[in-house]
Amino acid sequence: MKRLGRILDTFVIVLLILLFGLLILAAVYSVKGEVFPILVVKSGSMEPVLYRGDVIIIEKVTPEEIRADPVNGDVIVFYKPGTSILIVHRAIREVDAGFITKGDANTGSDYFSPVPPEYIVGRWTGVKIPYWTGLGYLSLFLRGEIYPPYGRIVLVILIIVNVFLIVKDVFSRVKKSGRREKTVEA
Repeated sequence: MKRLGRILDTFVIVLLILLFGLLILAAVYSVKGEVFPILVVKSGSMEPVLYRGDVIIIEKVTPEEIRADPVNGDVIVFYKPGTSILIVHRAIREVDAGFITKGDANTGSDYFSPVPPEYIVGRWTGVKIPYWTGLGYLSLFLRGEIYPPYGRIVLVILIIVNVFLIVKDVFSRVKKSGRREKTVEA
């Protein structure tokens, strides 16, 4: 039983290290002004290929590398022209001014098309963590993108509880080390 406990403790530590590493990477990308290559799909406009809550991995791409086709075109990530909103849609046609895009579940192409090449962030690699794992929904919830403001409230509560537990643990260790010193002196 003790061995299982140690294995679980090790797993949790490794998981926390990985999550902390991802957090640091995201911060580095943010400081550099770049989009982190792991994104959460925010709408159902790409169903049945991508669902709301899917976590996708994207790669940088040049406009020349993008394949535009209504059925088999690349799924690209770009800023909606004139905004800072990221969109994940298929490149269905290339024109002089950029790419005409469309969500697979939408009846027509995007009204803001064509998307200029400088607005394109990357292309979906085909790798995703499905929505049913809940990871994408958790991310959307904690960022306040679904069920606002409850996600942010839960995040703040989690941070406060963790800070409290860390402080409690530090004081507990300080007390224990103080008791040991008194016992050694006596």
